[in-house]
Order: sequence, then C-alpha cells, then structure tokens
Amino acid sequence: MKITVIHNLYKQNPYINESIRYNIQALEDTNVDYQYIIFNDKGDKEIYNDIKTLLSNKVEYHYSDHNFGMGVCSGGWVGAIPLIKGDIIHNTGQDDVFISDFYKKAIETFNNPELMFFSCNGIKTDEVLNQKGPMIDPQYSPNFSSPLDRFREWFGVINNKITRANNGLLAPGTLYRKDLHELIGEPNLKLFKGAADFEYWARILFNEHKGYYHPSPLWLYRESLYSTSQSPEYNDLNKLLIEEFKNLWEKRF
Repeated sequence: MKITVIHNLYKQNPYINESIRYNIQALEDTNVDYQYIIFNDKGDKEIYNDIKTLLSNKVEYHYSDHNFGMGVCSGGWVGAIPLIKGDIIHNTGQDDVFISDFYKKAIETFNNPELMFFSCNGIKTDEVLNQKGPMIDPQYSPNFSSPLDRFREWFGVINNKITRANNGLLAPGTLYRKDLHELIGEPNLKLFKGAADFEYWARILFNEHKGYYHPSPLWLYRESLYSTSQSPEYNDLNKLLIEEFKNLWEKRF
C-alpha cells in the first residue's frame, strides 16, 4: 500500500517548511511507502526557496501555471492527479501537521477492502502549535459503514426531501482510495471551489461507498493569519451543493 500526500500551496507562509518536515517525519515513523507531492497552484514562486532543502526521491515539488483552485488553496487536489503513484490519497493544506498515528490508523482502515475512506478528528492550535481543543466533539462517532444514513444526516432528509447541508468530515483529516476517481469521478473544484471537499465526500456517500471515522484527534489544524480553511463564498456554494444533490436524490429515489 502506497500513500500519496498532496500538500497544496498558494501563498507564502512561514510555517510551510515546518509543516512539511513534521508530516514527512510522521510518514517515516509509520514505515509506509509514500510519495509526497508539494503542489504550488500558480501561487507565490518564492515558496520554492523555503522548501527546496526538503526535496528528495520521495518528496517532489511541482509548480502549475494553470491555477486549478482559482485562488483557493486546494488546486493540487485536481492538478496533481496525473502525478499520483499511490493507492491512497491524502490532500492537506499549507500548514497543518500530522502525527504517525494518523497514518497508522488510516492504513489499518484500508486493510479492509470495503472501506474507501478514512477520516478523524483534529486539534485546533495557535500559530506555534499550542493546542486549543478538538475541532469536533469527541463524542461524535458516526457509522460510515452505512453511507446513505450519513448522507441523510448531512442533508437533513425529511419525508425524502433534502432540507440542509452539513459536512461531517474535515478535509485535511481525510484520506481516500485513488480508485474513487474511476468510480465517481474527480473533485469538482471548478464548480464548488472552497466546498469541493464537502461535495466529494457527499458524492462518495451518495454512491454508497463505505468509510471509517476515528473520533480521536490525530492531526493539528493551525489557526493563523494564513489559514484558508474556507472560501468567502462558502454559503453560496453550499446552496449550489444542496441543489445539486436535490436533483440527484429526486432522480434516484
């Protein structure tokens, strides 16, 4: 089993080098076969000088002139697809940090061929990684082996009608099988931009692919001035997403 990490870059950030170093160490400690793609989506070219000492036969840097994310720091999710050599994909943001247990638990999950994704809780930190608390209530432990039940929960399905949208997975804390690109297509960054992760997780559930959620926080979400956790137009994108799945739900059920 090989993991491909896509580290999305856009704006220069003083914490990028540290984040990549910690993440590489976590992978090394896990003793897993990995590929680490540092993907600059037509962002600040100066970033290269900050990370060039980290490059190796396992850690590669790519600069895109296309700008797949259109200003959102997630362009590598689509732009790096032709570069992927692993069976499992992990997309992460500019300065988030992961520990070895994160990858160990993911590998345990993917040893079950029925499970198509792994996700877990995270911890909010300040810029120097002082912990603030979990991102999701640790008591929240949904069963993603029943994907349609989770879809109904996310979209508030009442009397077979979709009423709302509420994402139950954190994008950086989620890994998924590359096979999903063949089964359900690629993430739709062009249409959903900052909500592309939500749309993709919902599409996985809608198509009844099973996954596993671990309630323990196994990664660090760094809150800083450089955070790009969501698009300013996220609410409008959520409305668009609801309409998308309303139409699909009505056709299917």
